[in-house]
Amino acid sequence: MKKHLYFFLLPALLLQNCSFLEQNNFIETKIISSDLNEKIIYKYYQTGIDNYKVDFYAVSQSDSTKLFEHYINDALFTSNTYNISEHGDGLIIRTKLFSEEKKLTTRNGRSVIFTNR
Repeated sequence: MKKHLYFFLLPALLLQNCSFLEQNNFIETKIISSDLNEKIIYKYYQTGIDNYKVDFYAVSQSDSTKLFEHYINDALFTSNTYNISEHGDGLIIRTKLFSEEKKLTTRNGRSVIFTNR
């Protein structure tokens, strides 16, 4: 009888720890930059009563790469949190949420700068 209990309990414990079971409440997706080869988008999810998660992605054909993620509260979600501008072949995302500057290059060679300046 104990063997049967372990047999049914083990898969339940494994599934409990899987991240795909976490269901954040999806709110919206916005395309912030697009060209022939690649789109830069961000997605908002509600993770709690007054908390939100923002994920930035680079999407190329059927492949996507997560660029940045961060959490914001309700006051920042309702305000204009990001100032997005294109400079040459790069994208600059300005926000007052971070003190450091994050830079990276997408697979298609586009630079994305996340800054507070």
